[in-house]
Amino acid sequence: MTSDPSVCKRCALEGPTCCRLEPGQEEFCFPLSNKEKERIQEFQPDEGGFALQENTEGFRLHVSRLFPGEQGLIRELFPPRKFHFRLAVDEKGACRFLGRAGCRIPSELRPYYCRLFPFWVVDGTVNVFDAASCLARREAVNLFRMYDSFGLNAAQVRDLMGRLRLAWGLPPTSGMKPVKRSF
Repeated sequence: MTSDPSVCKRCALEGPTCCRLEPGQEEFCFPLSNKEKERIQEFQPDEGGFALQENTEGFRLHVSRLFPGEQGLIRELFPPRKFHFRLAVDEKGACRFLGRAGCRIPSELRPYYCRLFPFWVVDGTVNVFDAASCLARREAVNLFRMYDSFGLNAAQVRDLMGRLRLAWGLPPTSGMKPVKRSF
């Protein structure tokens, strides 16, 4: 593999990244499981990088789109008028853990969603989000070059997706029974 560990750092220096939201779009930020939050807090206990977010209908619809055919499970995991944690952002929409040279959280401690992006797995197939802000996406000629940019392969992406699903309380692959809830 020809991993480019600097691709995310270079992207952060260029401008808009996957680590920034449009101000006012915070409700659509991905949720953090308790496990992910605790892992980050152990690394940076006084950072204040988390926000409590209501499970709005818009959020629930947004997350349901990421898990086709599992809308019922998503609605159970994120009931209305309840809350989940997400990464906090500043007034410009940047993640509080985003530094001038990229993410300040070591990659092995980052939330699974962050480690997966721009990849996503649906029914065992690895897909790539159409993210114009992703430098690796812009530089890569094809999916295999994108894997190389992140030092990953399809099996590792599927494994990360399975870990994300388990952390969120979903079965490791779609079509299985739910596991113990972790929010």
